Amino acid sequence: MEVQCPRCESTFAVEPLSLRQHQGLLQCSVCGEVFRVPIAAPAVAKSLEAESARRGGIGRWFLLAIIVFLFLVLVVQILWWTRSYAYLASSPVIRNVIVQAANGLGVEAPWPGPNREIQIVQSTVTPLPNHLALIRGQLENGSRMVQAYPQIQVVLSNAYGSTIRTLTFAPDKYLPGNVLPRDGFAPGHKVSFALQGPQLEAAPGYQVTILSLP
Repeated sequence: MEVQCPRCESTFAVEPLSLRQHQGLLQCSVCGEVFRVPIAAPAVAKSLEAESARRGGIGRWFLLAIIVFLFLVLVVQILWWTRSYAYLASSPVIRNVIVQAANGLGVEAPWPGPNREIQIVQSTVTPLPNHLALIRGQLENGSRMVQAYPQIQVVLSNAYGSTIRTLTFAPDKYLPGNVLPRDGFAPGHKVSFALQGPQLEAAPGYQVTILSLP
């Protein structure tokens, strides 16, 4: 609001709340005159009401935002506890929303176990130099929900069927580079895998199985 010095008639702007805090006393910055402005004056009252309404509106919106945030947190917790989010995420659109929200928070969106209806539909073994081997194949998610990618276990055996070595491969070790484990294994999808490493040696027998998450 604007006030005028009664002595030199200089006009300057004053915050209504500041005027109230100083009980209506002002000092002119031009002539130094100290004078009082009635706080109950119409202009002051209107400015104070407008300021109060503005602050009250901000407070109400802030309170509403907190309530909405807490409600969303409660919904997410309910979905998490009941594992319902895995079924909701069977829709690619909902799955992308969940993944993007998790990425925005800097966390991963794990999918519940145990794995259901995930199977190896085919696998082949290719000999490599230095007595090593490469195992390729495909995984298929036959369920109707998004799941975590399972671990793959390979058991090497000799000509008599005795176990030589047991190897376990995490999803980030066998998935192609364009597939991210955090996105989850979409329902009805197939994904190729490749298993190799310094311990995956050429052997007479191989058994490739899936290790389900708990």
